[in-house]
Order: sequence, then structure tokens, then C-alpha cells
Amino acid sequence: MPDSINDVRPFRALHYDPSVVPDLGLCLSQPYDVISPAQQDAYYAQHPNNVIRLILNKEEPDDADGHDRYTRARALLGQWRANGVLRSTARPSFWVYEQEFDLPDIGRKKVKGFIGAVRLRDYTERRVLPHEKVLKGPLEDRIRLTETTNTQFEYIWGLYQDKAYVIDNVLDAQVKDDAIIDFHEEPIGVRHRMWRLTDPASCDIVRRTMSRLKIYIADGHHRYQTMLTIRDQMRKRFPDAGPDAPWEFIMMFLVNSEHEGLTILPTHRMLHGIQVESLFKLGADILEHFHVKKYVFRDGDEGEIRRRWLRDLRDVGPGEHTFGAYITNTNGYYLLTLRDEEAYEELVRLDTSSEWKLLDVNILNTLILEQILGITEEQLSLSTSIAYTKDVDEALGKVRSGEMQVALILNPTALRDVITIAENDEKMPRKSTHFYPKPVSGLVFYPMDPEFHAV
Repeated sequence: MPDSINDVRPFRALHYDPSVVPDLGLCLSQPYDVISPAQQDAYYAQHPNNVIRLILNKEEPDDADGHDRYTRARALLGQWRANGVLRSTARPSFWVYEQEFDLPDIGRKKVKGFIGAVRLRDYTERRVLPHEKVLKGPLEDRIRLTETTNTQFEYIWGLYQDKAYVIDNVLDAQVKDDAIIDFHEEPIGVRHRMWRLTDPASCDIVRRTMSRLKIYIADGHHRYQTMLTIRDQMRKRFPDAGPDAPWEFIMMFLVNSEHEGLTILPTHRMLHGIQVESLFKLGADILEHFHVKKYVFRDGDEGEIRRRWLRDLRDVGPGEHTFGAYITNTNGYYLLTLRDEEAYEELVRLDTSSEWKLLDVNILNTLILEQILGITEEQLSLSTSIAYTKDVDEALGKVRSGEMQVALILNPTALRDVITIAENDEKMPRKSTHFYPKPVSGLVFYPMDPEFHAV
């Protein structure tokens, strides 16, 4: 491993000018990949300069090559820069970013990190490590947007391991000042605050500390792969640009993995289109692999029973693998706890680590979806028999209404497992992690014009 593992730098940014857009919160949005068509419409209506028009411009009926949502984003970017909606910083900075939020049954939490420019590394170098696969469609979309606009609009989320909290101490000192952005995101109730870190000594501490640390991608694998592709293209076009050309870097929101506010939420599964005999088979065969406990409810006590069931689901001990289940036309909730780790591992005929096999999502996929219900990997990837939600009440409600037949409720993937899988050079199954809350888009932008960064 080289002495210097990663190169993380402060950078000159393009950002909204508060004197032109005084209510900056109206111009921010969730990241492109979690925005529904209804949310897209809402962001469009929220403000004429909302970042949605850059990261996820609407398709129009007369779109064609050279006149589409990507070229519209480029034109708007130029217009907003020309009329002062967006302006640039005079000198490179790190951007301290804090999110404060509530979680049911847990209370108020905070997660704090910083946005910096990270030198792109090929995964084979083992300096920046992924844990997810990328899909062709989203990757092509992000490549087209980045090629057309020559700008990085969104920062991906990375983690580093700093057990001495060296960087956190620098960030904590900075947040004693007034924030330059203080925005309450409704209806989810997340408070976003940002500060600018320009002190050369403080920035140097951050750079030197990060130079010794690996980075694990938490969220944004498609955007990272996009920039690897763009970087390689630009190297061919401009072979003499040198190692510090702006396309050699990607914006990242970097958070210490030791931060107590780091939160991973589970993604629950909902099944539909299952034959009746398969549902009977689920009930009969589940006992082969799982200890089953039923929480029967009657008129008037369903809410109390549900709370006890969910509390017991979350109260798992080391080495336990437990799922919640609710099946249509039943009067109770179920807890399913894996009987035998070794017997289960023998069923998984894949050359993977024990850590990968024993991820809860893999146990669920292998034993319940594949072995019992016969839902194939292809069906899982196409989502023909399965839907996903972060909301337990939504999952249960859709089964109760008959829209879905089975709800499978999971515990969150442990952060240590995310890092272990990345270190093992393995990939987690789809919908394994949901780092929460998502960093909002629109705080800072990164133009990839060398002249911009040379000023």
C-alpha cells in the first residue's frame, strides 16, 4: 500500500448566490435517483432555479439529438451563471455539511462530514472501494448529463475510518460559527447546515489525514463510475492536461465511519403475483429453516401487538438473523429466526465469503424467495414479483389492502458488514443499504473547466 492512499482537496465551487436567491432551500432537492415523477413536478413548481432542472430536467415530446433534457440543463447552467444566480468562490474550500434528523423510537441524531474533491482511483487500486453493482441505464444517463454540461452537480457519499476523530475535531471547531446555509427540509424534517472551511492549516490537517485513509462508497456508485468513464475519455482528448486536471477528481461528501449519527435504514420487501399453493408452501416450508413465533392480534389490540413484534424484531443478539413477516388473510405477525448458519451456508453454492452469505438480504433471497417461493434472481432484478419500501406501515398496509400478498420486514445492514464486503471485493445484493438521510443536491457544484480552477 503506498504511503499516500487518497488525495482529497479543497476546491473552488459554483454555488447559488444568496443575494439573488435569498431562500436557498427552495432551490435544493433530493438526489436524482430517488426522485419520483410527482416529486420532480413539485420541485419544478417550487422555484424557477431549483436544481432539479440541472440534475433531472424533464423530457419533452419534441426531444431529439442535440435538443433534449441534457442540452436544456447545459443552457440553464450557462444562463444562471450569466445572470448571477450562480457564482463562484474566489479560493478553494472544504464544505462542512451537517444533517440533523429524527428517527422513530430513537430520537434526534446528527451526522457531520465535509465535501471535498477526491482524486478518482480505479477500483483495482483498492483505495476507493465500492459495495454495489451499477446498472447500465442510470450509468448512461449520468454520463450523458456530465458530458453535455461538463459539470458535477451532485456529490457522492463516502466513508473513511478515523478512529482518532482528527478530522471531526477540525469540523467541530468550524461549526461554532454561523452556518452559511441553514435549511429545514419538509416534510421529512431534516435540518441541513453548511459552513465553509478555508483556513489553510485546518484544510492541511484534513488533507494529510485523508491521505492515509481508504474511502468506502456509501451511496453514489453510478456517479463514481460515470466520472471514471469521463476521466478516461478526457485523458484521451487532452493527453497533456496533467494529473491535476479537474476531471481527475470527483466531489464527495465524506463522513467518518465512527460518527455516531451514521444511519443505515433497511429496505423491506413486498411480494405479489404469488400462486396460492406457493403461499401455502411458504407457511409449510418455513419451519425447515426458521424458528417461527406468531404474534396474534384481535380486534382493538393490533397496534400494541405490532409495536411488540417490531421491538422484538429489532432486539436481535449477535449472530442472530431475524425477519418479520406478514401474510395476506392472516391474523398475526411472524418472527422468523434462522435455525442453523452452517446448514444455510451449505445451501449457497457460490464462491463467496461467509460475511456475504450471512447478510440478512442474502438469507432472505436464498431461503425464502428462491428455495421456497421459486422467485429467481432474474425476477428479482426485474422486480416482476417484488416491490420495495423503506416504510414498515406502507408494507403492512399494502398487504392488508390486498395490493400485496406478503411483507418481509428486515433489520438494517450493519455498517461493519458494508465495509467488510467492500474490503472483500464483493458486491451486496440490490436494496441492501439505505444511508439516511440523503445529502441534498444543490449546495455546491464542480465545473470541470481548467480555467475555472486556475483562477
